[in-house]
Amino acid sequence: MTIILRIASLIFLGLSGSATTALAAETIRIGGYPFPPFVEVIDGQPGGLTLDLIAATNKAQTRYRLDFVPTVAEQRYSGLSGGKFDLIAFESPDWGWPRGNIATAATLHEGSEIYVALALPGRGQGFFANLAERRIAIVSGFHYGFTGMGTNGATRRFDILETAEPGDGLQAVLDGEADIAVLNDVFLKRLLAEVPEMKETLLIGETPDQRYSQTVIGNARRAEMVNAIGRLLLDTMRAPDFRDVLRGYGLGEP
Repeated sequence: MTIILRIASLIFLGLSGSATTALAAETIRIGGYPFPPFVEVIDGQPGGLTLDLIAATNKAQTRYRLDFVPTVAEQRYSGLSGGKFDLIAFESPDWGWPRGNIATAATLHEGSEIYVALALPGRGQGFFANLAERRIAIVSGFHYGFTGMGTNGATRRFDILETAEPGDGLQAVLDGEADIAVLNDVFLKRLLAEVPEMKETLLIGETPDQRYSQTVIGNARRAEMVNAIGRLLLDTMRAPDFRDVLRGYGLGEP
């Protein structure tokens, strides 16, 4: 091989390596904790809408590689600030996040939390009027309107039964271990669609515990990336191919 050919070969390899590097997808880690239907544990493995959305977004583009990182509700703040993951989706900035340290992007869902109790004879909406008189099942690490969006002191001011996830709170009501459970609107809608007899079993509160916008949250120092991923996730949710997935979770187009 002549020196010219060797130089040309080296240049070609160098350019090829640069092209490979330039085309390599940037990995973005998205955290999530059990919050059906957004994140669910199915046969010991994480699943739910967030996982489906990540998979569809990875399939739709090559600029980023989105990976799911499981966490628990109480550790989501330290997980983000400590770099365990880069973003968290379907999250509200009102749920204990430090203002000024986070960037938010892309409202993925407008949601609410609903009170439910057993539908017993003579029991009506007045049953939810004075929550201090009821035993309330909540999810550990979640934030609720009736507690002032805080978790500290809730067990002192109310009769609280802490559970691991919303389904446990519902079961506590059905078993008579709690008077009231607080369920997110999508979880409740899907439950009533899949188990229609629950419409007769449950008394559903007409006034929500809270309403919220579920967004993408990341570190304020990476606001540009947070916005870019937020747009990608929202584009995926609005794509025609994803509509059936949303309907399967009881959601319409955002």
